[in-house]
Amino acid sequence: MYDLLGQAKLAHEVQMICQFGWFQSILLAEECFLHSDESGQVHSAECRGAIIQKLVKLLNQASTLAEKKNGCATSPTSNARKGIPRYGPDSVHSWMTAGACALATFFGVGGRRSSGFLYVAILDTFGATRTQAAWPIILLGGVLLLTGLIAGPLAHRYTPRPVAIVGGFIGALGLMVSYFATNTEYLVFSLGIVHSIGSGMLFVVIPTVINEHFIRYKGLAMGINFAGATMGTFVFPKFLELTTNHYGFKSALLLFGALCLNAVAFSLFLRQPSWLKKKLKEQKDKQAQENKLRSVTDTAGHTAKASRNAIPNGSTDGHASAKKQELVPGSFRHGLTVFSCPMFYVVMYSYIAFSFAFECYISLLVDFAIDRGISVSHAVTVLSTSSVADLVGRLTLPALADRGYFTRQSLMTISFVWMGSLYIMLPLAESYAVVFAMATAIAFCIGTTVVLFSVLCAEYVGIERVSMAYGMVSASAGMTSLGKPLVIGYFRDKVGSYDNLFRFCGSVVTLGAIIWIVVHIKLWATSKHTWTLDNGTLCGSHEANAKKGQP
Repeated sequence: MYDLLGQAKLAHEVQMICQFGWFQSILLAEECFLHSDESGQVHSAECRGAIIQKLVKLLNQASTLAEKKNGCATSPTSNARKGIPRYGPDSVHSWMTAGACALATFFGVGGRRSSGFLYVAILDTFGATRTQAAWPIILLGGVLLLTGLIAGPLAHRYTPRPVAIVGGFIGALGLMVSYFATNTEYLVFSLGIVHSIGSGMLFVVIPTVINEHFIRYKGLAMGINFAGATMGTFVFPKFLELTTNHYGFKSALLLFGALCLNAVAFSLFLRQPSWLKKKLKEQKDKQAQENKLRSVTDTAGHTAKASRNAIPNGSTDGHASAKKQELVPGSFRHGLTVFSCPMFYVVMYSYIAFSFAFECYISLLVDFAIDRGISVSHAVTVLSTSSVADLVGRLTLPALADRGYFTRQSLMTISFVWMGSLYIMLPLAESYAVVFAMATAIAFCIGTTVVLFSVLCAEYVGIERVSMAYGMVSASAGMTSLGKPLVIGYFRDKVGSYDNLFRFCGSVVTLGAIIWIVVHIKLWATSKHTWTLDNGTLCGSHEANAKKGQP
């Protein structure tokens, strides 16, 4: 009994220091006396247990409040935990997920990032024309992006994780069955279709995972994710060159496919965060309740109005109400509402222009360098080492945009201006040093730009619709890729060089830069266009302000 009173007194003193709960200590001491006999022993085991539980709870509260009073000045570890939470957005778990995304992307899209070497290897191995060799390579990018038509809706409905797992397996399978290729038509199927579908499923949905796990550091996290693809450019072309020299091209594809199965393993880590699940469930339940209430109100109003006035067009209102009820977060119809956002089309054209130019550049750089008198080995080295600049671009400027040094719209505008100019000037490069310098500068712009598309999609349409939006944006770029083999064959086999093709790519990108300049000026002139967690979308900011009664 006296031990309990001593502990209660200690708890009382601690709480007095924390200026909290001192009255609870007195009540606890009184409770000890009330449940004790004349000898001072607590006569009930249940009472003793209850008193001890209350005492432990009281001591825990006192300890917690003492830490708060002292500013949580405990240890560097606790300070680190306070700076970077273990769970939630921008947490330790989020950064681990970003690392898994990067490794899944590294293995999942390695074929696309090696397309320059694959193009030359197909020419040498099968003796094909440039038009024939271009088909499987262009489809690597075209079908990969076109897969967004199915990957986006599937991720919107079932979350990105299962889509990424299946995509990683299909992509590796497409590479391995290329071992049995006897002509370019077979590679069109195995590389251009099977491998591209698998890689596309993984490539399209992984940015959604990043957007789900991050709020403040989306740009940096997205850069880490796409850095995996950049490292693939640095590693896999050389890997294919070495294995082709030792075992032959088809055996190299078999080994490459087996290596890319690692994408499946890392895709297993890509789970939707629990805090977002809870938030989306609350939104869905709230929307369902609002739809139910609206249905009852509309039905009652329509019945009363019909009984008084017998207006025949009341069924139209009921049909419109039914349509509104279907727009529940997570539904397919809700995902299709991205097409009502004007900025969605700006991002769509920007991605089409970026993708067209990038696919031509990444596929033809090695052949372009060979035309300039550079050896195959040095040309592959240019492609691989320029990926370092690509990596720097992905990790630096988007991270600065996260910290507010400039807006993402400004960064997109500047990147498009420089990238378009560099594509137009690329035909002027004649020596190895100039080609290397131009390739490095272009790679830096590519790395900076590719990070921004999915982040801007999330800002414009909201996290709950970003899977659908990014899938549709990717698919639109994929549709334009299907005609690129004819374009490449025309410029190389008939015109005789890629110079005008690169100039055309630069013009398309420059048009995108002009569009972003107009958008940037318009947003600059608009007083209220800032994206916040409350409205969740730039496109929806005006509607959100209208609901709040703001101008």
